[in-house]
Amino acid sequence: MSRRTDILDAAMAEFTAHGVIDGSIAGIRRRSGASVGSIYHHFHSKEDIATTLYVEGMRDYQRGFVSALEDAATTQAGVEDAVYHHLGWIAQNRDVARFLLLERDARVIAASSDALRLLNRRFFRAVLDWTKPRVQAGELRALTPEILTALWIGPSQDLARHWLAGRSRISLSDAAPELAGAAWRSLTAAP
Repeated sequence: MSRRTDILDAAMAEFTAHGVIDGSIAGIRRRSGASVGSIYHHFHSKEDIATTLYVEGMRDYQRGFVSALEDAATTQAGVEDAVYHHLGWIAQNRDVARFLLLERDARVIAASSDALRLLNRRFFRAVLDWTKPRVQAGELRALTPEILTALWIGPSQDLARHWLAGRSRISLSDAAPELAGAAWRSLTAAP
């Protein structure tokens, strides 16, 4: 592992334990074994570390989502596999998912807005490029991007937030088949 990765892993542990506001460079240093100088060699501030975690977490999630679409043999498989990816990624990356979905620090969001805007533009372009020919072929309903996202991922996102907050005991993998099927039914063009 690289020193930068060690610092980011330590920061995620620190922010998971204490939040971004109460987490500290001293805590990151202690958890990573890196010197303060090494931390500042890689990052300008604690907020820079948090911003990097946020952007890299989103990038990893989005890459997996797009890969699920691109690897799917059918439209139904793409829709359903994207839901499986969504829930699976959250379950496998619980701390990062909690950081992205529950621990949303306004300063981190503001500091990462330019990078997120670029990431999201690429992500939604890839999703649109995948859905557009399927809408034209009559396999998917013609929906605005906001409605498409809400129907496709909204229920899974809601359950995941409850699961991350400890308010749901259902396994995300157990819920995935029902949620993936519901997503497909909600996006399917009427016969």
